[in-house]
Amino acid sequence: MKPEELERALANESDIVPSSGFVAAVMDAVVAEATAPPLPFPWKRAWPFGAGLVVLLLSLAFGSHPATPAPDLYAWFKMIVPMATAWVAGALAMTIALTAWSLYVASRVRTSV
Repeated sequence: MKPEELERALANESDIVPSSGFVAAVMDAVVAEATAPPLPFPWKRAWPFGAGLVVLLLSLAFGSHPATPAPDLYAWFKMIVPMATAWVAGALAMTIALTAWSLYVASRVRTSV
């Protein structure tokens, strides 16, 4: 449908007018929602997390921790690089394939319209 045909079809339609009382009912609902008291915070569900955080912080601050040597980051990187390289290469290949496929589908849809 061309824009001119659409404009002509829409120009012939009458305006839509809400039924009587609709605007008042909507405004009453808006005022009721605006004046309603806020929901209380669910302390019964939140206090265990706060208590756990306090226990964790106290155990970190005052607990006895044996001195352990720092991890060897160079060895860890040396181990993880081959796996990470494969994952990054796979993700890059999938990104390129999905982008090419979506551009192909979009061009087919655009030319068929």
